[in-house]
Amino acid sequence: MEQLTNRVLMITPFDKSQRGNSLTTARLQKFLTARGFHIDRLSLEDDNWQGRLQHTLDQSKYNIIHGFHALHFGQVLQAIPEIRKLPLILTATGTDIHYDLLGAQQDIVLDAMQTVHKIVVFNENLRRNLLDIYPELSSKMVTIPQGVFLETGTVKTRRELGLSPDNIVFLLPSGLRPVKNIELAIDSLSIVHQEHSGLRLLIMGTAIDEQYSRRIINRIRDLSWVTYLGEIPHAKMSSILALGDVVINTSRCEGQPQGALEAMSLGKPCILTAVPGNLNLIQQGAEGFYVDGEAELVTAAKTLINNPARREEMGQNARKLVETSFTLEQELDAYIRLYQICMRM
Repeated sequence: MEQLTNRVLMITPFDKSQRGNSLTTARLQKFLTARGFHIDRLSLEDDNWQGRLQHTLDQSKYNIIHGFHALHFGQVLQAIPEIRKLPLILTATGTDIHYDLLGAQQDIVLDAMQTVHKIVVFNENLRRNLLDIYPELSSKMVTIPQGVFLETGTVKTRRELGLSPDNIVFLLPSGLRPVKNIELAIDSLSIVHQEHSGLRLLIMGTAIDEQYSRRIINRIRDLSWVTYLGEIPHAKMSSILALGDVVINTSRCEGQPQGALEAMSLGKPCILTAVPGNLNLIQQGAEGFYVDGEAELVTAAKTLINNPARREEMGQNARKLVETSFTLEQELDAYIRLYQICMRM
């Protein structure tokens, strides 16, 4: 039997498209491997994932099982109960807490949270909210903000995307699904565009929900100032984000707005909806603005368009915030400490 030394199996619900879970697990696998861990990933999109997981259990191959997304990992626990014998870590990624914990499959989510040894959330606000409802989880809860890592890709120019130097470009890095509330961005910026014809909106992300994606794409078909770039390989994201002036996130809830943080790391101020997962990320008026609804988003967008010096200052504040609180090194150090604790169980 292979000797167990720092061997971790990550179980992610998605791996075929660029979503929060796939990007997070890929980042952690790459850089924790460089720190001396042996990390394998198993995607629930894979054919015969149950057979593959059962095979690894039969071989006693891993020290730790690290699941992502409470509902999906809960379903893994239901399908293969043997993994409950191993040290288990769950990273709760957003919708599992905001929606699934309150929905029809609440029992599966709760079972997962009660079974695992440690639960990782991305921000203190979410940890406190969970403990208000489930104080018995206190000893399991750990806050680890996501680290920002952008690869340096080929530099693009605005001209390649049909943009001029005079355009004020709003970036919306987001998959197309209802929780992301893309309509709020389009509706609000449509109002601003009437006064500022040089405004442009770039939407980039995977078309996750087919019906919703079709509705959004049809909606913007005749809006010449809105461009949907589709799914951008993560290695090329920095070159796109660098072309923008402001990053926005209009989600109804978040785990942590990774795309917004990536743009902020390049000096872009942000406009974020005042919802769980976004709240307490920034200081209002320092790195960007929190907004509640269309009218506030319109006001924030006009403020940033009309005040270039303030836009630049807030962008630099955003960059400094990421460099202080959302570094890859901090994220890796925190997971290593957590893995070491679990390996001693």
